[in-house]
Amino acid sequence: MKIFRRILLIILCIALVVISIGFILPRTIHVERTMSLNASKKTVFNQVNTLENWVRWFPLVKMDTAVQLVFSGPVAGVGAKLKWLSSDKNVGNGSVSIISGFSSDSLEVVFDFAEKGKSTGRFRFIKENQNTNVSFRIESDLGMNPLSRWFGLFSDRLIGPDIEQGLFNLNHLVQETKTMYGFEITDCEVPSRILISARDTASNETVTLKISQMYKKISTFLKSRNISPIGNPIVVFHNYANRIFDIEAGLPVPAIILVPEGLICSEKASQRTAMIKHVGSYNMISTAYDALQIFISNNELEVNGPGWEEYITNPTIEADSNKRQTYIYYPIKYF
Repeated sequence: MKIFRRILLIILCIALVVISIGFILPRTIHVERTMSLNASKKTVFNQVNTLENWVRWFPLVKMDTAVQLVFSGPVAGVGAKLKWLSSDKNVGNGSVSIISGFSSDSLEVVFDFAEKGKSTGRFRFIKENQNTNVSFRIESDLGMNPLSRWFGLFSDRLIGPDIEQGLFNLNHLVQETKTMYGFEITDCEVPSRILISARDTASNETVTLKISQMYKKISTFLKSRNISPIGNPIVVFHNYANRIFDIEAGLPVPAIILVPEGLICSEKASQRTAMIKHVGSYNMISTAYDALQIFISNNELEVNGPGWEEYITNPTIEADSNKRQTYIYYPIKYF
């Protein structure tokens, strides 16, 4: 019995020491991770500020494919709330609510993990050239429970990997936003090229006829010089005002040559562009233009000159207009 009492006394002393130390351990914890994402501040902010997007990047929700989700409040911004219900013990029940947001610079949310307590999530978005430096920080008040404070010592190891995974998922998600309304959009560099072109104005009713006439004029000249184009035909839309287009149709050629009056031979410098691929009837191309303009706006890009179209499919070869390919380019500035 004496040995048993001594063991019990030792255990009691150890417990008292552990509890006593627990009371002097930090009451609050914070875990933070940072990652550079290849997207604009506005794009990243919009993904975090819209809770419907969290199901595609937030690790806790993605962990259970059978999780039940309930959205309430506005679609995005302060007041938006996502509640999840899961039978998976690693997920459990909980919610996240957006409580503040300052432009596209920062965002603050509250996590409610039911019996596990509440935490505050803070996001910071800092522009770095073409990327955005995103920090995701989680803060918790452990209260007066000394055992909780002991667990707080391991919070970085326990929570940190989930935050890192979330940022990784978010980076993958913002890369997917380069597909807009089903269109493939590319931020690409168009190399320098030499064009033989003709320029004219046209109304909505005559633009197709004018483009056809310009190409006929260019093709006739090239045939007379036994020169073959080295790329696809393009049309540059310099301006559109009062229902009148200022257009320039051109074909790429190997070198600068002398051209007759009415034609232009010039070298176009290399340009960074946002390019969208449209497959289908030209009558439906306005949807592609809308998608490209939204992409440019969301990524905080600035158009740097007139846009142009490149015609990949020869309509004399492909009779089905639904299979014709057109690439649309907008030159954009470097920052």
